[in-house]
Amino acid sequence: MTAKRILLVDDQRDVTRMLRASLETLGHHFTVVDVPSGEEALLEIKRGGVDLLITDVRLPGISGLEVIKRLRKTNSQAQVIVMSGQSAGDIVMESKKLGATYFNKPVPIGEFLEAVQRALGPESKPKTAPLTPTQAEENQPGIADRLSTLRRDLGALAVFLVDLDGKIVVRAGDVANLEMDPVLTHLMSAFSAAMNVCKLLGGLIPANVQYFDGDEFDIYSANVGRYFALVTIFDGERGSSQMGPVMRYGRQCADDLLNSLVSLGVAQDSASVVNLTPQAGLAPDAPRPAGPLPAAPRPATPAAAAAPAPPARPPEPQPAPPAPPLTDAELKALDAAAKKVNLQDALSFWDVAAVDEEEKTHTRSDALTWEQAEKLGLIQKK
Repeated sequence: MTAKRILLVDDQRDVTRMLRASLETLGHHFTVVDVPSGEEALLEIKRGGVDLLITDVRLPGISGLEVIKRLRKTNSQAQVIVMSGQSAGDIVMESKKLGATYFNKPVPIGEFLEAVQRALGPESKPKTAPLTPTQAEENQPGIADRLSTLRRDLGALAVFLVDLDGKIVVRAGDVANLEMDPVLTHLMSAFSAAMNVCKLLGGLIPANVQYFDGDEFDIYSANVGRYFALVTIFDGERGSSQMGPVMRYGRQCADDLLNSLVSLGVAQDSASVVNLTPQAGLAPDAPRPAGPLPAAPRPATPAAAAAPAPPARPPEPQPAPPAPPLTDAELKALDAAAKKVNLQDALSFWDVAAVDEEEKTHTRSDALTWEQAEKLGLIQKK
């Protein structure tokens, strides 16, 4: 089956990176291409087509809404998601008329990924099934008991098992005066970014632990496979002193939970499963030991579960040397040329530039790039 193609259009590179990292948590069933302008988006659409367009409204040159209108002329079936930092009613209404799903910035990652999954179909869903509290309670030795034991032994305010959408699946304890929904949304964005870092490092069996420092509360997050996180919350005065125990016993608990999830058929991270025997100090019925928790020996990974060596990567291309800065005379000439070209002329130019009379895999030899058009004064900067 041909991989579906997602086109990201936003001139804010931090937004593009965040959305790309979030999309990659869904798997590898599609190709993601990102560009910073509407004009480049039109050329990408002409070059390779698009199954899902994700675009900001305000872009350099033509707007995201204009890109959608032109896409509809050639592909009425393509799915569209629109983002905007301005919650103007006319933008929302225009987006809906164009058949697009609308999000205000900052984009809520959980809802965004749900919209992507609806747009691309069931094959875009991660290889995991939803976990219900009933499943957790019926599992032996018991996910809920495991969380309660960890909370007691670490002296934490609460311990949660959280899914990719930032939803609490199983909880032990609670936290007053802390709005969990936005916290968990951003926490899972960091979770996705950390998993991508592990992938770049060749880590096939990730064992991440992240620490977030606050005045009133401190939070630790440990990945439970690729699709869940173990979130431990302390009060602000205690959290930093628990880094050692969390790294040892919290990480061990996360591995135990992954084994339980795999046995339930909820997670399919079979490569990440490690056979661990729970420490006596963390057994469900054992009392909490006095004093600091002892260091736990790192379990040996069976030879059969050893990760294969990652494939060799091709050498990175060397960046081109930077172009010399423009002189004052050249800048004045460009300003003068820009005043002679109106917006309609610029739009007409890109209509012609986007037309490809050759093979779809080729671009016109006489078409200008965005940088060339800008230097010639055909594009007005935002």
